[in-house]
Amino acid sequence: MKRTAVATIAFLALVAAASFRQAVTNVAASPKVDMFFGTSPCAEFVKTRLRIPGGENCDRIKWRLTINESGKYYLAHEWGYHVDNRTYLNKGKVSFGGTWKIAKGRTGDPNGAVVQLDADKPNSIDLALINQDILHLLDTNHSLAVGDSGASYTLSRLAMGYGLPAGTNGLSTDSETTAETNFSGRTPCIELAREIKHPVAADCAKLKWSIDLYRDPQTLAPTTYRLRGTLYRNEARGTETIREGKWKVTKGTKSDANAIVYQLDAFEYDGPIFLLKGDRDVLFFLAKDGSLLVGDTHFSYTLNRGTVKQSTTSVKSN
Repeated sequence: MKRTAVATIAFLALVAAASFRQAVTNVAASPKVDMFFGTSPCAEFVKTRLRIPGGENCDRIKWRLTINESGKYYLAHEWGYHVDNRTYLNKGKVSFGGTWKIAKGRTGDPNGAVVQLDADKPNSIDLALINQDILHLLDTNHSLAVGDSGASYTLSRLAMGYGLPAGTNGLSTDSETTAETNFSGRTPCIELAREIKHPVAADCAKLKWSIDLYRDPQTLAPTTYRLRGTLYRNEARGTETIREGKWKVTKGTKSDANAIVYQLDAFEYDGPIFLLKGDRDVLFFLAKDGSLLVGDTHFSYTLNRGTVKQSTTSVKSN
């Protein structure tokens, strides 16, 4: 009886060891993947591509995209809408997979790298490869899709193991036809506040931004900017400071010496702000060293062109 028990235990141990070795082998042999996350608006052209039923009440989509080095991808997303500012209703979820490849060319950037999901299908999904950490959805005109003041079509790499090509950052020329433009959006808080040396509470989760950029009406050369946002409000006092100053167009990021960058001058104790021009309608925040800031599952470091008109009255906090 004792010998039988010992033999049984030994057999089970061998089976367990074999299973463990097989599991390790499977993990070691499994393809490397990168995972991108983000929360975007829910425009009509996106619904079709993401297989969201037509007529569905939807204002936000939560993305989780897995890029596999084997050429396969897996996309899981859920969608819903806001009943009010505090109440969000999840309406549904879909997941599907297929093949992906790298292509070249988007509107305004013929050499821009593009990640194509199911390129051979009618509702293929194209994402501009800004760099290894940032993808941005392309619209039906093959331009960077424009979000709203609350969300953007940017996906951020939060889990890595593969490594896409370097990407092509933004545009290399600055052409603008209007003397006044507005860009707005929401970003994570702590890292960006640290970049411009603005003190914030440890639990600060998001920042709201609205930036007016002004140019000379005749030459369209940059002149001044006006910025309103979370960092410059004092909710307790009910006051707000308008951040104002001059701005200019420069060139060069950490990975692309020719990329167009908008530099907003420092303001009081806050440092300058650097914005990569992704295209005419989309800007990306840069760190001081010229690298692109990487967002989280809720917010990216992206601003979208809009039509927000700011008050001309500046209220200074004391």
